[in-house]
Amino acid sequence: MTAMAVAVNEMLDTLDVDDYNAAIRYIEFLSVSRKREKSKASKNALSEIQQMFQDDQRWDSEDEMLAEMAEFRRERMKL
Repeated sequence: MTAMAVAVNEMLDTLDVDDYNAAIRYIEFLSVSRKREKSKASKNALSEIQQMFQDDQRWDSEDEMLAEMAEFRRERMKL
């Protein structure tokens, strides 16, 4: 068992039913808060990705697109 698990087990031995209920409510609160943060981060990432697609260059041909991608790669790699 890890040190944290041992510490939690020692604390749990001293609790009564009301304490358990309060602890469960607090853990539920933390869980909901973390889920909201994760959801917000996912929405922000999705928004950024959608913005990239809105900036689509609408190339006239596949060759033109590949040439631009190659140029972008050379710039990024400083070739």
